[in-house]
Amino acid sequence: MVSEDVREKALALAEAILNSEEYRDFIEKENVLKEDDEAQRLLAVFQEKQREFMAMQLSGEMDEQLVNELSEIQSKLNSMECVVSFVNSYQRFVNLLGEIGEVISQEIQFDFGEAYRG
Repeated sequence: MVSEDVREKALALAEAILNSEEYRDFIEKENVLKEDDEAQRLLAVFQEKQREFMAMQLSGEMDEQLVNELSEIQSKLNSMECVVSFVNSYQRFVNLLGEIGEVISQEIQFDFGEAYRG
């Protein structure tokens, strides 16, 4: 069980993250992406095609047409401003979280992230 002092400090860190420019920008870009019907349609199609591709890979099959379809959809997604903005914002937010994890790991001299990566 976490002590009250540690819990309070963890909550303060969470609040600082919620108030960070990286988080606010990430949420804003995520909302814009969610509101874009064409982007949502393409993302759904892309995810379905990815599942098909993975299933084919597991069974040792290869479908060049499916690969081409995935590539075409990905190219369309990469040309959409809302998708590019979201991906960039997401990466900045993940980098922030990674830096915070690194600071904590260095201070306690224990790479707690390794436990989750392993």
